[in-house]
Amino acid sequence: MNPEHHFLPPRSVVIFGATRRMLDSTALCVRKFASRVSEAYAERVAPDQRQVPFRAGVTLDDLCRAERHNAQIVSRYMDGTVKSLPADLEDAWVCALPEPYRAECERELARRRGNLAVRIAPVSEAGDAVTLGRLMVEVGELVDALAPALADGRLTAADLPHARRILNESDDVIAAVLGLRRQVQALLPGDKQGRDGNAG
Repeated sequence: MNPEHHFLPPRSVVIFGATRRMLDSTALCVRKFASRVSEAYAERVAPDQRQVPFRAGVTLDDLCRAERHNAQIVSRYMDGTVKSLPADLEDAWVCALPEPYRAECERELARRRGNLAVRIAPVSEAGDAVTLGRLMVEVGELVDALAPALADGRLTAADLPHARRILNESDDVIAAVLGLRRQVQALLPGDKQGRDGNAG
């Protein structure tokens, strides 16, 4: 066995880590978060494909019972009582995370496979100015993240404390550039997804 090899933690460890940080840092409690997860699950997974027995309610009493039940399900996954997170629940769970925890979680999950998680916003009529403004903000935040690391003109092991923020801000710049590119692409007559491969 290669002594350099190291195993990645399960994807659920990444997801639960982001969830714990969110619960520790926001006013969202497990019960409210579980409601978000169950709603996202119901929106994304067909009834005959669902493995997780989330409940919904109509009356106030039903809603309260469902909320307690769903919170218990979420808590059992997080405390390890239930050992594995079903694949059909992962998307709903991650999508239920509020920002910036969702973006951080998406980034970490993508990096495990050597990919970049980029959210592509829908093109809107007012989107051009908004996207340009966002691009400038993201570039500014990347420069701010890089400044302490590059103060001596080099990137070394001593700059490790800045690495995660630099990666995250770099990803945000890339996402903003792709969003701007998508808007420009939408201006081209008859442009389709397939033309992407010919651009450049």
